[in-house]
Amino acid sequence: MPIASLLNRERVSTSKRALDRQDALAAVADLLGQPGALEALLQREQMGSTAIGHGVAVPHGRIAGLKAPVGAFLRLPTPTRFGDQDVDLVFALLMPTDNPQLHLHALADIAALFSDDDVRERLRSAVNDDVLFHLLAEGASS
Repeated sequence: MPIASLLNRERVSTSKRALDRQDALAAVADLLGQPGALEALLQREQMGSTAIGHGVAVPHGRIAGLKAPVGAFLRLPTPTRFGDQDVDLVFALLMPTDNPQLHLHALADIAALFSDDDVRERLRSAVNDDVLFHLLAEGASS
């Protein structure tokens, strides 16, 4: 699943202030713009941290009735703790409940994107949200 298909410009943002994990999840849930997003993300996070290393977290959840996968990206100005890891790059994912395989494939694609040192560095140094969006779209298509 192309990661670029999960995003649009309005769902990519840089936080202007430091956030703790709860606030970061609430902010990225707002970007997702789906009813029940925060609850789904919190429920999954309670099962265990969604931090995947290198300062990246991929909170995710499933929502009944969701027609298509939806993603959002939030860059934090200072890292916050997700479990035992400091995180400053948060890519949230919501999936329909009726396709668990699609969910797993999307998570794998996101993890692959963020395993690239260059992608992470470019996201951290992006000057604004437009650049962030284009980097995510480009990084996801390479």
